[in-house]
This record gives sequence, structure tokens and C-alpha cells, in this order.
Amino acid sequence: MLSKQRIPDLAVIAVLGLLWALLTYTGNIGIISDYLFFFLLFMYFVGRAVTWYVIQKHAEDQENNDDFN
Repeated sequence: MLSKQRIPDLAVIAVLGLLWALLTYTGNIGIISDYLFFFLLFMYFVGRAVTWYVIQKHAEDQENNDDFN
């Protein structure tokens, strides 16, 4: 079952897929393979940022729901 918390993760994966397709289409895919460590490090921090955002947003929504009860 797909939860709302996984939607941003899927969006990041979709963007990465589009980036990969674009680089393959233009013939510049070697950029990623030349700098693979930096690409993976960058993607790690993007994943952490998305996770942090989802957790914070969920906490804010939970606080707002508690205020109404």
C-alpha cells in the first residue's frame, strides 16, 4: 500500500529517472559516471532533505489536528 509519506520519495525517483533519460538522450551520461561519488553524495543529501521535510510536515499536520480536538 502506498502511503502519503512515500509520495515525495517517488517524486525524487521520477526526477532522477527523467534526468538519467535526458543525459542518455543528449549523450552526456558520462558526467554521472565521471563524478559518481559526488552524484551519490548529492543524492544522499537530497533523500535526507525529502525525508526531513515529510517528517516535519507530518508533525505540523498532527499538531493542527490536535488543536481542533
